[in-house]
Amino acid sequence: MPFESGSISFRIYHLNRELPDPLLDGFAAHTAPPLDTIRDQPVYGWVTGRHLLDRQIDELNAFYGGYLRLCLLQAERKIPISLLRAEMKQEELVRLAVSGNEYVSRKERTEMKQEIMDRLLPTMPPQLKGMTFVHRPGDALLFAETLAEKQVDVFTRYLRDALGFPPQVFTPEELALHLGHSDSREWIPCSFSSEVDPDRTSPLAGHDFMTWLWFQSEQSPDKVPAGKEGAVGVLLEGPLTLVMEGGGAHEISLRKGNPTQSAEAKSCLLAGKKLRKATLTLVRGEATWKLGLDGETFAIRGLKPVVPEGALDAVSRFQDRMQQVETVSRILIGLFEAFVEERRNPDTWKQRVQEIRTWIQERNVTY
Repeated sequence: MPFESGSISFRIYHLNRELPDPLLDGFAAHTAPPLDTIRDQPVYGWVTGRHLLDRQIDELNAFYGGYLRLCLLQAERKIPISLLRAEMKQEELVRLAVSGNEYVSRKERTEMKQEIMDRLLPTMPPQLKGMTFVHRPGDALLFAETLAEKQVDVFTRYLRDALGFPPQVFTPEELALHLGHSDSREWIPCSFSSEVDPDRTSPLAGHDFMTWLWFQSEQSPDKVPAGKEGAVGVLLEGPLTLVMEGGGAHEISLRKGNPTQSAEAKSCLLAGKKLRKATLTLVRGEATWKLGLDGETFAIRGLKPVVPEGALDAVSRFQDRMQQVETVSRILIGLFEAFVEERRNPDTWKQRVQEIRTWIQERNVTY
């Protein structure tokens, strides 16, 4: 499981109510079905975080190191396309030899395909996928492996059924509301380029945030404001993804070399594009974390937890990794909070936009 080893990719969710008591009854009521009942349509259900076949959801198996750790299993049977095509061709040749016809009709082919699928499908091993989540009881944050929007929709629905209320995934728009500020969708659009009208640039809060963070990381890399988390060190690196709706290229990715200092990056910024994705290095004290951040969805990809010195047992190692996930998440929320404090104040933001425009105009580039 990725929360236990290697890099970690996840979305941050917020629980705006207390968890039900008893907690596990809702998950146990929606346990994944036995594998022998699975057909060709995806089915979903809860298993523990130990492995994808562990349907025994109880206090012993659902908790690990003091954290609730469960997984939403997706299971379905599929016939490999190459096998289905081969079976179809084989059956077609047999039928042509028997009938003497030159071809098989469309109706026959449809019947053939259904017969082959009915014969092969029960013999296919189920394909399993899982979306693990981890939550520390008493905390309002929950972390889940749900990067794609379709995964978020499915995960949210099944977690709502288990808990009795829906969790709220933190997107920039939802996070701004959660922090007690105005609806970011009502903010007046801004342009970081003096050459481009604001109405032509992206109005999304996440794109403004990422561009603001890029500016902050170069202006004061050792003390970027992070709200209640204080000041942290931030280094922003490529690959970079910059976006703007309208004419020309809507999305440009810059990678290899030194994208942040490239002439292409400056040209994109001058053309009104804003930053969507980048690699961040966060520094607090002796700890350093590297991760990818998608400002549009607030998805964290490839977080590399600091490896502690000395040997730790499996439970202690998991607890240490989860504490780092919590710390990094709160730093990112704090950075966004500092951005929103500026963005919602018209006078402060007007001055900041002008500073960013000057930063873009005067930035040195490498060729």
